[in-house]
Amino acid sequence: MDGNDTMSETTVFRFDDMRQRIVVACLFALISVLGTVGNSLVIVAVFLSRKLRTTTNVFVVNLSLADLFTCLFLPWNIVALLSPTGWPMDGTVCAIAAVVLFTCVSCSVYTLAAIAINRFVIITRPMRKYKTYYSRWKLVLMVGVTWGVSLFIAIIPLIFGLGELGYDTKYSTCTHKTSHPLSDYYSMAQAMLIYPIPMVTIVVCYVAVFRHVRNHAKSITEQSESSSTQSQFATQPTMRRESSHHQSISRRQVEITKNLFYVVCAFILCITPYCAALVIPRSEPFIPWAGAVILANSCINPAIYATKHPYFKQVIRAILCCRLSTIPEPASCLRSSQTRWKPR
Repeated sequence: MDGNDTMSETTVFRFDDMRQRIVVACLFALISVLGTVGNSLVIVAVFLSRKLRTTTNVFVVNLSLADLFTCLFLPWNIVALLSPTGWPMDGTVCAIAAVVLFTCVSCSVYTLAAIAINRFVIITRPMRKYKTYYSRWKLVLMVGVTWGVSLFIAIIPLIFGLGELGYDTKYSTCTHKTSHPLSDYYSMAQAMLIYPIPMVTIVVCYVAVFRHVRNHAKSITEQSESSSTQSQFATQPTMRRESSHHQSISRRQVEITKNLFYVVCAFILCITPYCAALVIPRSEPFIPWAGAVILANSCINPAIYATKHPYFKQVIRAILCCRLSTIPEPASCLRSSQTRWKPR
Protein backbone atom coordinates (compact mmCIF):
# COMPACT_ATOMS: atom_id res chain seq x y z
CA MET A 1 0.00 0.00 0.00
CA ASP A 2 1.60 3.31 -1.01
CA GLY A 3 1.40 6.71 0.64
CA ASN A 4 -1.46 7.88 -1.56
CA ASP A 5 -3.58 4.90 -0.57
CA THR A 6 -2.87 5.57 3.10
CA MET A 7 -3.82 9.21 2.75
CA SER A 8 -7.00 8.24 0.93
CA GLU A 9 -8.03 5.85 3.70
CA THR A 10 -7.36 8.53 6.31
CA THR A 11 -9.49 11.03 4.39
CA VAL A 12 -12.51 8.74 4.07
CA PHE A 13 -12.39 7.30 7.61
CA ARG A 14 -15.84 6.52 9.02
CA PHE A 15 -16.67 5.22 12.45
CA ASP A 16 -18.89 2.49 11.00
CA ASP A 17 -17.72 -0.56 12.98
CA MET A 18 -20.97 -1.41 14.76
CA ARG A 19 -19.20 -3.33 17.51
CA GLN A 20 -17.09 -0.33 18.41
CA ARG A 21 -20.09 1.96 18.21
CA ILE A 22 -22.01 -0.30 20.62
CA VAL A 23 -19.10 -0.23 23.08
CA VAL A 24 -18.88 3.58 22.92
CA ALA A 25 -22.67 3.81 23.28
CA CYS A 26 -22.52 1.61 26.39
CA LEU A 27 -19.79 3.84 27.82
CA PHE A 28 -21.97 6.88 27.14
CA ALA A 29 -24.92 5.20 28.88
CA LEU A 30 -22.82 4.39 31.95
CA ILE A 31 -21.43 7.94 32.07
CA SER A 32 -24.94 9.38 31.70
CA VAL A 33 -26.40 7.36 34.58
CA LEU A 34 -23.49 7.77 36.99
CA GLY A 35 -23.02 11.44 36.15
CA THR A 36 -26.70 12.28 36.52
CA VAL A 37 -26.89 10.63 39.95
CA GLY A 38 -23.53 11.98 41.17
CA ASN A 39 -23.94 15.58 40.09
CA SER A 40 -27.52 15.65 41.36
CA LEU A 41 -26.20 14.55 44.76
CA VAL A 42 -23.66 17.39 44.78
CA ILE A 43 -26.33 19.97 43.96
CA VAL A 44 -28.79 18.55 46.51
CA ALA A 45 -26.03 18.47 49.15
CA VAL A 46 -25.44 22.21 48.76
CA PHE A 47 -29.21 22.81 48.81
CA LEU A 48 -29.67 20.88 52.06
CA SER A 49 -26.63 22.09 54.03
CA ARG A 50 -25.85 25.72 54.75
CA LYS A 51 -22.34 24.63 55.68
CA LEU A 52 -21.70 23.95 51.99
CA ARG A 53 -23.03 27.31 50.81
CA THR A 54 -19.66 28.95 50.38
CA THR A 55 -18.37 31.21 47.64
CA THR A 56 -16.16 28.48 46.24
CA ASN A 57 -19.08 26.06 46.13
CA VAL A 58 -20.98 28.46 43.88
CA PHE A 59 -18.45 27.45 41.23
CA VAL A 60 -18.60 23.80 42.33
CA VAL A 61 -22.38 23.81 41.80
CA ASN A 62 -21.87 25.53 38.44
CA LEU A 63 -19.44 22.78 37.46
CA SER A 64 -21.93 20.13 38.58
CA LEU A 65 -24.71 21.79 36.57
CA ALA A 66 -22.54 21.75 33.44
CA ASP A 67 -21.72 18.09 34.01
CA LEU A 68 -25.37 17.28 34.75
CA PHE A 69 -26.56 18.85 31.48
CA THR A 70 -23.83 16.92 29.67
CA CYS A 71 -25.12 13.66 31.11
CA LEU A 72 -28.76 14.50 30.42
CA PHE A 73 -28.10 15.24 26.72
CA LEU A 74 -25.67 12.38 26.21
CA PRO A 75 -28.44 9.84 25.38
CA TRP A 76 -28.97 11.61 22.04
CA ASN A 77 -25.47 10.54 21.05
CA ILE A 78 -26.34 7.01 22.15
CA VAL A 79 -29.30 7.10 19.75
CA ALA A 80 -27.01 8.34 16.99
CA LEU A 81 -24.40 5.63 17.57
CA LEU A 82 -26.94 2.80 17.68
CA SER A 83 -28.76 3.90 14.51
CA PRO A 84 -27.17 2.00 11.60
CA THR A 85 -29.01 4.00 8.94
CA GLY A 86 -28.20 7.47 10.26
CA TRP A 87 -29.97 9.96 12.52
CA PRO A 88 -33.59 8.76 12.86
CA MET A 89 -35.20 12.07 13.94
CA ASP A 90 -35.35 15.72 13.04
CA GLY A 91 -31.83 17.11 12.55
CA THR A 92 -32.55 20.09 14.84
CA VAL A 93 -32.61 17.79 17.86
CA CYS A 94 -29.11 16.53 17.08
CA ALA A 95 -27.86 20.08 16.49
CA ILE A 96 -29.24 21.24 19.85
CA ALA A 97 -27.60 18.26 21.58
CA ALA A 98 -24.28 19.22 19.97
CA VAL A 99 -24.57 22.84 21.13
CA VAL A 100 -25.38 21.76 24.70
CA LEU A 101 -22.52 19.26 24.88
CA PHE A 102 -19.94 21.69 23.46
CA THR A 103 -21.19 24.46 25.75
CA CYS A 104 -21.11 22.31 28.88
CA VAL A 105 -17.65 20.88 28.23
CA SER A 106 -16.28 24.39 27.68
CA CYS A 107 -18.11 25.66 30.76
CA SER A 108 -16.49 22.92 32.84
CA VAL A 109 -13.01 24.07 31.78
CA TYR A 110 -13.68 27.76 32.42
CA THR A 111 -15.34 27.01 35.75
CA LEU A 112 -12.24 25.09 36.84
CA ALA A 113 -10.20 28.17 35.90
CA ALA A 114 -12.58 30.32 37.98
CA ILE A 115 -12.15 27.91 40.93
CA ALA A 116 -8.36 28.14 40.58
CA ILE A 117 -8.53 31.95 40.70
CA ASN A 118 -10.87 31.74 43.71
CA ARG A 119 -8.47 29.47 45.62
CA PHE A 120 -5.56 31.78 44.76
CA VAL A 121 -7.39 34.82 46.14
CA ILE A 122 -8.65 33.15 49.33
CA ILE A 123 -5.23 31.70 50.15
CA THR A 124 -3.01 34.65 49.25
CA ARG A 125 -5.17 37.70 49.95
CA PRO A 126 -6.76 39.10 53.14
CA MET A 127 -10.33 38.04 53.80
CA ARG A 128 -11.51 41.65 53.48
CA LYS A 129 -10.30 41.83 49.88
CA TYR A 130 -11.63 38.34 49.17
CA LYS A 131 -15.14 39.40 50.19
CA THR A 132 -14.83 42.51 48.04
CA TYR A 133 -13.77 40.53 44.99
CA TYR A 134 -16.49 37.91 45.48
CA SER A 135 -19.60 39.89 46.29
CA ARG A 136 -22.95 38.43 45.29
CA TRP A 137 -23.32 40.35 42.03
CA LYS A 138 -19.71 39.73 41.03
CA LEU A 139 -20.29 36.02 41.56
CA VAL A 140 -23.34 36.14 39.31
CA LEU A 141 -21.26 37.95 36.69
CA MET A 142 -18.42 35.40 36.90
CA VAL A 143 -20.77 32.46 36.52
CA GLY A 144 -22.50 34.22 33.63
CA VAL A 145 -19.15 34.77 31.90
CA THR A 146 -18.29 31.05 32.10
CA TRP A 147 -21.55 30.18 30.33
CA GLY A 148 -21.39 33.09 27.88
CA VAL A 149 -17.87 32.32 26.67
CA SER A 150 -18.71 28.61 26.45
CA LEU A 151 -21.86 29.24 24.41
CA PHE A 152 -19.87 31.49 22.08
CA ILE A 153 -17.33 28.71 21.48
CA ALA A 154 -20.14 26.24 20.78
CA ILE A 155 -21.94 28.39 18.22
CA ILE A 156 -18.87 29.62 16.32
CA PRO A 157 -20.09 27.63 13.27
CA LEU A 158 -23.37 29.54 13.34
CA ILE A 159 -21.68 32.94 13.76
CA PHE A 160 -18.72 32.67 11.40
CA GLY A 161 -19.78 29.79 9.17
CA LEU A 162 -16.88 27.58 10.28
CA GLY A 163 -18.75 24.34 9.82
CA GLU A 164 -22.20 23.11 10.77
CA LEU A 165 -23.58 21.43 13.88
CA GLY A 166 -25.74 18.31 13.76
CA TYR A 167 -25.44 14.63 12.89
CA ASP A 168 -21.99 13.78 11.62
CA THR A 169 -21.93 10.77 9.29
CA LYS A 170 -18.20 10.31 9.85
CA TYR A 171 -18.42 9.64 13.60
CA SER A 172 -22.16 8.86 13.85
CA THR A 173 -22.63 11.34 16.68
CA CYS A 174 -24.21 14.73 17.33
CA THR A 175 -21.27 17.09 16.85
CA HIS A 176 -19.94 19.41 14.15
CA LYS A 177 -20.27 17.98 10.67
CA THR A 178 -16.84 17.00 9.38
CA SER A 179 -18.22 16.94 5.82
CA HIS A 180 -18.27 20.76 5.88
CA PRO A 181 -15.21 22.16 4.06
CA LEU A 182 -14.33 24.45 7.00
CA SER A 183 -14.90 21.93 9.81
CA ASP A 184 -11.14 21.56 10.43
CA TYR A 185 -10.96 25.25 11.30
CA TYR A 186 -13.67 24.79 13.90
CA SER A 187 -11.75 21.87 15.41
CA MET A 188 -8.69 24.08 15.67
CA ALA A 189 -10.74 26.90 17.18
CA GLN A 190 -12.17 24.51 19.77
CA ALA A 191 -8.77 23.16 20.72
CA MET A 192 -7.26 26.64 21.04
CA LEU A 193 -10.14 28.29 22.95
CA ILE A 194 -11.03 25.40 25.28
CA TYR A 195 -7.57 24.24 26.27
CA PRO A 196 -4.64 26.72 26.47
CA ILE A 197 -6.17 29.83 28.07
CA PRO A 198 -7.99 28.21 31.04
CA MET A 199 -5.26 25.61 31.52
CA VAL A 200 -2.53 28.24 31.76
CA THR A 201 -4.71 30.13 34.27
CA ILE A 202 -5.18 26.99 36.34
CA VAL A 203 -1.47 26.08 36.38
CA VAL A 204 -0.34 29.62 37.24
CA CYS A 205 -2.87 29.94 40.09
CA TYR A 206 -2.11 26.60 41.72
CA VAL A 207 1.66 27.10 41.40
CA ALA A 208 1.24 30.48 43.10
CA VAL A 209 -0.87 28.87 45.84
CA PHE A 210 1.75 26.17 46.37
CA ARG A 211 4.55 28.74 46.67
CA HIS A 212 2.52 30.91 49.04
CA VAL A 213 1.66 27.98 51.31
CA ARG A 214 5.27 26.81 51.33
CA ASN A 215 6.55 30.29 52.22
CA HIS A 216 3.82 30.67 54.84
CA ALA A 217 4.79 27.39 56.51
CA LYS A 218 8.45 28.41 56.45
CA SER A 219 7.59 31.78 58.03
CA ILE A 220 5.58 30.13 60.82
CA THR A 221 8.46 27.76 61.56
CA GLU A 222 10.92 30.65 61.79
CA GLN A 223 8.58 32.63 64.05
CA SER A 224 8.11 29.62 66.31
CA GLU A 225 11.85 29.12 66.63
CA SER A 226 12.34 32.83 67.30
CA SER A 227 9.61 33.02 69.94
CA SER A 228 11.01 30.01 71.79
CA THR A 229 14.23 31.93 72.46
CA GLN A 230 12.45 35.03 73.74
CA SER A 231 11.10 35.70 77.23
CA GLN A 232 7.43 35.17 77.95
CA PHE A 233 5.39 38.41 77.99
CA ALA A 234 1.88 38.88 79.26
CA THR A 235 0.49 39.25 75.75
CA GLN A 236 2.19 36.08 74.48
CA PRO A 237 -0.77 33.66 75.15
CA THR A 238 -3.13 35.94 73.25
CA MET A 239 -0.74 36.20 70.32
CA ARG A 240 -0.32 32.43 70.30
CA ARG A 241 -4.08 31.88 70.23
CA GLU A 242 -4.48 34.30 67.32
CA SER A 243 -1.60 32.65 65.47
CA SER A 244 -3.08 29.20 66.14
CA HIS A 245 -6.47 30.33 64.84
CA HIS A 246 -4.89 31.81 61.71
CA GLN A 247 -2.96 28.61 61.07
CA SER A 248 -6.09 26.52 61.58
CA ILE A 249 -8.00 28.52 58.96
CA SER A 250 -5.08 28.26 56.56
CA ARG A 251 -4.88 24.49 56.96
CA ARG A 252 -8.59 24.12 56.27
CA GLN A 253 -8.42 26.25 53.14
CA VAL A 254 -5.29 24.47 51.97
CA GLU A 255 -7.03 21.11 52.40
CA ILE A 256 -10.05 22.26 50.39
CA THR A 257 -7.73 23.67 47.72
CA LYS A 258 -5.88 20.36 47.55
CA ASN A 259 -9.13 18.45 47.05
CA LEU A 260 -10.25 20.83 44.29
CA PHE A 261 -6.84 20.41 42.66
CA TYR A 262 -7.63 16.69 42.36
CA VAL A 263 -10.68 17.70 40.30
CA VAL A 264 -8.45 19.80 38.05
CA CYS A 265 -5.96 16.96 37.58
CA ALA A 266 -8.76 14.56 36.64
CA PHE A 267 -10.14 17.01 34.09
CA ILE A 268 -6.74 17.68 32.52
CA LEU A 269 -6.18 13.94 32.14
CA CYS A 270 -9.59 13.59 30.49
CA ILE A 271 -9.55 16.59 28.16
CA THR A 272 -5.94 16.42 26.94
CA PRO A 273 -6.36 13.36 24.66
CA TYR A 274 -9.39 14.90 22.94
CA CYS A 275 -7.82 18.33 22.34
CA ALA A 276 -4.61 16.65 21.13
CA ALA A 277 -6.60 14.44 18.74
CA LEU A 278 -8.30 17.51 17.24
CA VAL A 279 -4.99 18.96 16.06
CA ILE A 280 -2.90 15.83 15.38
CA PRO A 281 -3.21 14.59 11.76
CA ARG A 282 -4.62 11.10 11.08
CA SER A 283 -6.05 10.76 14.60
CA GLU A 284 -9.66 10.23 13.43
CA PRO A 285 -9.98 6.62 14.66
CA PHE A 286 -9.06 7.74 18.18
CA ILE A 287 -11.45 10.72 18.40
CA PRO A 288 -14.63 8.75 19.38
CA TRP A 289 -12.73 7.11 22.24
CA ALA A 290 -11.13 10.40 23.29
CA GLY A 291 -14.64 11.88 23.31
CA ALA A 292 -15.75 9.14 25.69
CA VAL A 293 -12.78 9.91 27.96
CA ILE A 294 -13.54 13.62 28.18
CA LEU A 295 -17.24 12.95 28.85
CA ALA A 296 -16.29 10.45 31.59
CA ASN A 297 -15.05 13.39 33.63
CA SER A 298 -18.70 14.33 34.19
CA CYS A 299 -19.10 11.43 36.60
CA ILE A 300 -15.60 11.59 38.13
CA ASN A 301 -15.96 14.94 39.89
CA PRO A 302 -18.80 13.86 42.25
CA ALA A 303 -16.75 10.80 43.23
CA ILE A 304 -13.86 13.08 44.21
CA TYR A 305 -16.14 15.30 46.31
CA ALA A 306 -17.72 12.28 48.00
CA THR A 307 -14.37 10.72 48.95
CA LYS A 308 -12.03 13.68 49.47
CA HIS A 309 -13.95 16.84 50.43
CA PRO A 310 -14.65 16.61 54.20
CA TYR A 311 -18.00 18.45 54.17
CA PHE A 312 -19.35 17.07 50.90
CA LYS A 313 -18.43 13.58 52.06
CA GLN A 314 -20.42 13.98 55.26
CA VAL A 315 -23.53 15.43 53.60
CA ILE A 316 -23.57 13.03 50.63
CA ARG A 317 -23.19 10.06 52.98
CA ALA A 318 -26.13 11.32 55.03
CA ILE A 319 -28.27 11.63 51.89
CA LEU A 320 -27.37 8.17 50.61
CA CYS A 321 -28.02 6.61 54.04
CA CYS A 322 -31.32 8.55 54.38
CA ARG A 323 -30.07 10.14 57.60
CA LEU A 324 -30.91 13.72 56.84
CA SER A 325 -30.97 14.58 60.55
CA THR A 326 -27.17 14.18 60.63
CA ILE A 327 -26.57 16.84 57.96
CA PRO A 328 -24.49 19.68 59.48
CA GLU A 329 -26.14 23.11 59.51
CA PRO A 330 -29.29 21.94 57.68
CA ALA A 331 -31.15 24.34 55.44
CA SER A 332 -34.30 25.98 56.78
CA CYS A 333 -36.56 23.80 54.61
CA LEU A 334 -34.90 20.67 56.01
CA ARG A 335 -35.17 21.92 59.60
CA SER A 336 -38.86 22.71 59.22
CA SER A 337 -39.60 19.29 57.70
CA GLN A 338 -37.71 17.57 60.50
CA THR A 339 -39.70 19.53 63.08
CA ARG A 340 -42.97 18.72 61.33
CA TRP A 341 -42.31 14.98 61.27
CA LYS A 342 -40.65 14.72 64.66
CA PRO A 343 -42.52 12.14 66.79
CA ARG A 344 -44.32 13.56 69.81
